[in-house]
Amino acid sequence: MGYFLVDAWVLGNLLFSFLAVVATYYINSCFKIIFWIILTYGVLRVFEIIVYQVNVLFFDRIRAKKNNQKYSIKSVTRTVILLLHNFVEIMLWYSAMMICLLKIGGNFPDNSSIWDFIRANILNVAIFNADEIEQIAGGRNSTIVNLIFFENITGLFMTLLCLARFINLLPPVESEEEM
Repeated sequence: MGYFLVDAWVLGNLLFSFLAVVATYYINSCFKIIFWIILTYGVLRVFEIIVYQVNVLFFDRIRAKKNNQKYSIKSVTRTVILLLHNFVEIMLWYSAMMICLLKIGGNFPDNSSIWDFIRANILNVAIFNADEIEQIAGGRNSTIVNLIFFENITGLFMTLLCLARFINLLPPVESEEEM
């Protein structure tokens, strides 16, 4: 039952993050309270994902060892899939946050599509390229620059977490030098 709840939580929040992007894009700018609610939930959810990943990666194993318990996961494949879901969810939350900040500030560009926002934030989190975000935001908006900074840090952190967690799970490859 515990695994089902975790899977449902991850999939539900992934779906909610996508719906948040769509809702923030299409909701009229005069409903600022909705933007503040979505912005707050998005920030909390990104923070929760990072804290949870750090806990799972570093402390669950140590805590189990300290309590003389066996540490195991249900499946490496399941864990990788859930981690990738979290990565995509973070990219979508940053898209929703960006739209919220632009609509709250009254600087929302009417000529950008919903896909422009999603693509710009995926590129920023995955490859640290903020050019499209700056183009959409119309230059150097200080709030958006801070968002870009946190996006880059989050993307770097999640990439390092993925590598740190799963690099040792790759199958060993024989080398000619070893023979």
